[in-house]
Amino acid sequence: MSNPNAEALTRAFASADAGDPGPLLALYDDQMTWAGFAFDGSQRVYTKDEFLAGLGVLSQLDASANEVVATASYGDEIVVATIRAYRRLGDHELDIEMIMAHRFIDGRVVRGADMVPSSFEAFWNATGLAG
Repeated sequence: MSNPNAEALTRAFASADAGDPGPLLALYDDQMTWAGFAFDGSQRVYTKDEFLAGLGVLSQLDASANEVVATASYGDEIVVATIRAYRRLGDHELDIEMIMAHRFIDGRVVRGADMVPSSFEAFWNATGLAG
């Protein structure tokens, strides 16, 4: 049986990658918190505004793409997505699969967390954009 939250997440990522971030932004509840990686490889908890501001650095790259390659649902609320994340700046390139876990309430993400390989911070450090 399919999970409507997983389907909405997959569609929203595809829309964002095609240049329309609206559906993805609408999935994130205003009170959402996200436990994620900073560009230097450390971890912290972000508010929705901080999480979205962190995505702004992608506009400084020569290329960036995110694709949901698989999802797994755990009950009605939890959707774990495997994301292919591609980034390029000059000669520096990152092409990884990462995990993003989403907790949905009433069709919106209220909590999230990600896990990335060590090449994530290596890329950001090499580009000088790690901060």
